[in-house]
Amino acid sequence: MSVSFPLHLWRLVPPRALLGLLLLMVLGSLSEGAGLLMLVPILQALQTSAALSAGLWRSALGALGITPSLGVLLALFVLIVVLRSALLYSRDQLGAKLQCKLVDALRQRCFGALLHSEWRALAAHRKSDHASLLLTDVNRVGLALQAALALAAALITLAVYLLAAAALSRDMTLLALASAAAVFGALAGQRRSALALGQELGRANRALHARVQESMAGIKLAKILRTEERHLQAFERVSAALREQQLRFTAASGLARALFQVGGALLLAGYLYLGLHWRAVPVAQLLTLVLVFARLIPLASAMQQSYQQWLHAYPAQQEVARLLAACHEQAEPAALAGCAAWPVRHDISVHHASVRYPERARAALDQVSIRFAANTTSAIIGPSGAGKSSLADVLMGLLAPDQGELRVDGVAVTGEQRLRWRHSVAYVPQETFLFHDTIRNNLLWGALQATDSELHAALARAAADFVSALPQGLDTVVGDGGVLLSGGERQRLALARALLMRPSLLILDEATSALDVDNEARVRDAIDQLHGDLTVIIIGHRLAMLEHADQIIELRDGQVFASKEAPHGHAA
Repeated sequence: MSVSFPLHLWRLVPPRALLGLLLLMVLGSLSEGAGLLMLVPILQALQTSAALSAGLWRSALGALGITPSLGVLLALFVLIVVLRSALLYSRDQLGAKLQCKLVDALRQRCFGALLHSEWRALAAHRKSDHASLLLTDVNRVGLALQAALALAAALITLAVYLLAAAALSRDMTLLALASAAAVFGALAGQRRSALALGQELGRANRALHARVQESMAGIKLAKILRTEERHLQAFERVSAALREQQLRFTAASGLARALFQVGGALLLAGYLYLGLHWRAVPVAQLLTLVLVFARLIPLASAMQQSYQQWLHAYPAQQEVARLLAACHEQAEPAALAGCAAWPVRHDISVHHASVRYPERARAALDQVSIRFAANTTSAIIGPSGAGKSSLADVLMGLLAPDQGELRVDGVAVTGEQRLRWRHSVAYVPQETFLFHDTIRNNLLWGALQATDSELHAALARAAADFVSALPQGLDTVVGDGGVLLSGGERQRLALARALLMRPSLLILDEATSALDVDNEARVRDAIDQLHGDLTVIIIGHRLAMLEHADQIIELRDGQVFASKEAPHGHAA
């Protein structure tokens, strides 16, 4: 069973804190070993009802000027137990903090990596898979850290126990070590099973997140189509699959624990018999050895459990490592410091741009060349699949074409310039996205420092004066995705948010296709008022919107089929 340790994930743990934790582990284990070794002189003192006659503890206490009586030994034993309890408490608290730090830092790094990845790479994956990784897999990495720390603590304690046992009887210690290794080897199948179950658990988690996301998004449709039971049954299936993987791991862990207990009892009985009849170990030492070996058995079982838990979480570590590597490979260029606005003084142009996707045989854009004059309104039309959305992504700097380039006033928008240009572009899609928050906070995503007067000015330009008539005004909560507003109201708020950015280019992607005539007229009037102030590109097919365009560009099969000035457009 070969697994590669993803060290770069664990470098997020502060080194000093990790060293402090390891020190607490060592000190805690040493204190436990010291407490066990004290049992020998205590038992000797109980047998003789006198002071300790010889040995390490007599020499150590004598050097301090202390007579090693039974009372002194018992007091020292209690002091060691108190010290060990304090060390273990500190160890557990620090371990929990390190686990939280790792999870938080790793989750932030993964989310940041996704945010700074190329759009093409993000669009190729399900959002629910990324959500599953951020919410579930990263937590499992935290559990892997917890298991690794528990395994390290157990290994250190085991080493101390073995040293203590070797000080009492080397032969018995070697026998115990050999038998423990045999039991650990016999459970190799359980560890392989834990790794396989961890991989299955990851797939089950992703399936559950995908089902939840799709089902929540489709609740309205499910009610309309009366398919609530079908959604519920699908949810039950993926939930049952996830629970099955969890129960299988629990069963495997329980079986390993039971085998350790049975094997441990047999070994302990054998050690006692051999100690008495084979090595003739003195009773005080033999009882201490039995106690040490009795502690070793559950310790070895805990090591097996910790290792299985680490293996069970290992696939999650692999998923996180793969995501970070893929995001690093597909990362966007670093943003320029203090991205200034990029005004359009002459034109925006696309030169011989081609965009291809691996899953499609035909290019989404094929050698497209278009020019958009500054401060004009252009319309892009065409059937579904013609390449309109891909062209919009190129114009926004969201998508770098495979061939060709985007230019603004003759300057190529490539590399880090794409991020600078993107700060000067506003986009209003057909499906408006609003946070479950107030109108004010939704608008402030367009300009964080905007004043109330600037917010109202943007609302007026977007024909969204309805906000003033709301009882709470700007402090009105819009609901999940803006569900408490009408479609037209959501679109006008999205337009106001876009205008707050003071963009050089405004792209409206099918922004009125789902609106009624009255709301479409309001949005159309708002767009008409923008003419001459900024460059506007309208993607759609509604004839009413085309009447306000200076030029109309028709796409078919990823190519420019026709380009002409609109017969009723504004003067350029």
